[in-house]
Amino acid sequence: MSTSSPPHGGPPRNDSPTSERGRPSFSRSSSFQSFISKTSLDRYGEDWGTDALTLLDVIETFFDSRLDLFNRRLKAQSARLKNRAVELLPRGLRTPGGGGILLADDDHYSEGGDNREGHGGHGGHGGRRGDRYRKEVEREVERIKVKLAAKVTQLSAQWRSAQIVRTKEKVSFLFGVLSLTFSSILYGAAPEWLPFAYTAQSAFYIPTRIYTYKRKAWHYFLFDLCYFVNVLDLLWIWVFPSSTKLFICSYLLTMGPLASAIITWRNSLVFHSLDKVTSLFIHVYPPVVLTVIRHNYANAEQRYPGLAQVNDYSWYTMILLAGVPYILWQAAYYKFISIDRKSKIESGQRANSFQYMLNDKRGPIGKALQGIKPEHREPWFIFGQLIYSIVFMVPPAVLFIHSAKASAAFLAIIFSVSAWNGATFYVEVFGRKFERELERLRKEMELASATGGSNASSNPTPSNFGSPFTDAALSPSGHSADGHHAEVDNLANSPLVLPGTRQSAAELEVPELVLDKAATEVDKESRKTI
Repeated sequence: MSTSSPPHGGPPRNDSPTSERGRPSFSRSSSFQSFISKTSLDRYGEDWGTDALTLLDVIETFFDSRLDLFNRRLKAQSARLKNRAVELLPRGLRTPGGGGILLADDDHYSEGGDNREGHGGHGGHGGRRGDRYRKEVEREVERIKVKLAAKVTQLSAQWRSAQIVRTKEKVSFLFGVLSLTFSSILYGAAPEWLPFAYTAQSAFYIPTRIYTYKRKAWHYFLFDLCYFVNVLDLLWIWVFPSSTKLFICSYLLTMGPLASAIITWRNSLVFHSLDKVTSLFIHVYPPVVLTVIRHNYANAEQRYPGLAQVNDYSWYTMILLAGVPYILWQAAYYKFISIDRKSKIESGQRANSFQYMLNDKRGPIGKALQGIKPEHREPWFIFGQLIYSIVFMVPPAVLFIHSAKASAAFLAIIFSVSAWNGATFYVEVFGRKFERELERLRKEMELASATGGSNASSNPTPSNFGSPFTDAALSPSGHSADGHHAEVDNLANSPLVLPGTRQSAAELEVPELVLDKAATEVDKESRKTI
């Protein structure tokens, strides 16, 4: 009897339709059947009856079906266990047996191995296949190392650039602290030198602000009231010190809208930021200087003759006088910025204070402007700014210009507000940034766990580097933030196949590879097909 069985336990092929005695042959065949039939025929010869053979076939069929069912269950359980084991590896790094990396031409090798083995090649081809597998993996690992080395070099350059940025912030922090310390010493020991300190620092901070804002296309902010008031103060100190009216205008605008803007614009005492130090200087230093000149300057009327007649004006007259330069400034601002540059502002090419306040949805001004028709928002903003300035000019006209203690208390309040804003920045803003870093790391860990990258997570790659100064350096697409493309992907033609994720080898983190184990598995896979 000539019988051949397929590899998956399907129906056998029987080359002869009948047995030697003419008995029809059963469709099922197994080693059990062959063994029983051969033993029975040898023992009893040709005299074995048909009824006995029928009973034997029934017994054989019963046990054979049970064995076949049990074998299928074992295979299913084995497949489930193997799948669970394979899930511990990254999806893109699995051989057909679940222990290594799947090559792109793995199917080609399998077909070639089958053909060669069909011609008598048994262990030689399988061994050569394992060697080729090991060489391919080693080659790919070397190429991935080259890729990662290039990434490390690029990130190192960015890290050095970030170190330059941090050096600038350290310098800003140093000069901010020295400026505060030096100004405090002058305030107590030699207050008559504070106007010189104010002028010298203005010669540094204001040109720096003009340069940086022009470069960022924020130069429309330079026409705001705070810069206008600083110019008025410097003009009175060095050009018109004998003008009482100019002093009253400067004092009320400085101690009123300018100083209160620390609260409105949330100026912060943040020493490491040159921009924030400049903003705080523009808003807090002029009130300190004018307060010192008015109340703490020895023989101030000799140096500034305009102080002699300040008490001759009533508080409402002072407000009216201060309203004149304010209205002139507002009219010029509306003409040259709001009207002449309206197209640039509306197109988003430029920004000004009105647009900033309008887009600040959390602020009270932004919330109030949202309830007004768009065509009426700017006139209402200008009117509200006028009322705001008048209200905050009342305390200087009524109290501060006559009382040294009230002026000192007011300066302490606005400085405390700026310090509180700085503490809020350092604690909350930096805390939120750190929280975002942790959240990003958590998402990366979850992604690594979802793809089975438990090995990769223990060996972080340069893509995991996090720095407050390099987060914006690279976009998610792999291009730099300034629009330059990253280097050419040398692994674009990698033979590593990443099924399921459809990713190239260069896009995956490389876990620790056990090449001997993977090659051994490839050899086993090739032998199973023989």
